[in-house]
Amino acid sequence: MYCYAYLLEHNWRYVFLNDEQVKRYRISEKKALSLYQLMKDTHELLGKNNINYWIEGGTLLGAVRHQGIIPFDDDLDIGIMHEDEIHLQQILPQFEQLGYRVKHNKIYVICGERCLNIFVFHKENDKFVHFNQSMRNKYPNDFFYDYELYPLKKYKFGSIEVYGPSEYKEHLNRQYLEWDKYVIIYSPHSLHLPFLSNIKKKTKFILTPELLKPAQPLGPLEDKVNIVNSATFIGMCEDMAYN
Repeated sequence: MYCYAYLLEHNWRYVFLNDEQVKRYRISEKKALSLYQLMKDTHELLGKNNINYWIEGGTLLGAVRHQGIIPFDDDLDIGIMHEDEIHLQQILPQFEQLGYRVKHNKIYVICGERCLNIFVFHKENDKFVHFNQSMRNKYPNDFFYDYELYPLKKYKFGSIEVYGPSEYKEHLNRQYLEWDKYVIIYSPHSLHLPFLSNIKKKTKFILTPELLKPAQPLGPLEDKVNIVNSATFIGMCEDMAYN
């Protein structure tokens, strides 16, 4: 039986989890490690290929509030500009070289044990908005003013650093109700744990010191990008010597 303390107010359920409950319902260590590894590999691959990106959505919220992955989250979100999309398409095989699967429909999805979503943005009037209209309709508050997005800056994310928007407060305030006070279930994909399966969207988890800790462990993480690059370079040299 899953027991927790809560109160109802204005149709919202406010849930308080004790430290043991928080620890029990975090994503597994295996999932956390695979997400941090995927973020590290993506950061390094995009950087190596001069593609600017920023962390998006729940990943940005995790970096700001938890300095890592939200303990209940199970994927990653980043954004790129439309002018970098062709370049991204050209380097997708490099993700496959690292053992990831690549999907593309309305967004780009890089999957290993867990998945990273790449959303494409462009500038429209005075805002950076989703390039895909269906994504824009789905996430109407997910946009940036120029001063909010640029210049990109680094955020602590577990044991690594990642790029994010210059100013985050107004953007997060548009997207997430009282994000600095509560963890709130917004998306069905977050309801992947036995405890959460019966909790509907109108639920706020009261932030506690334990709940503010990021998903763990933070490492160790492999240096996969450099290892694959070195192996590819050695293979090319061997082919040249043979020829």
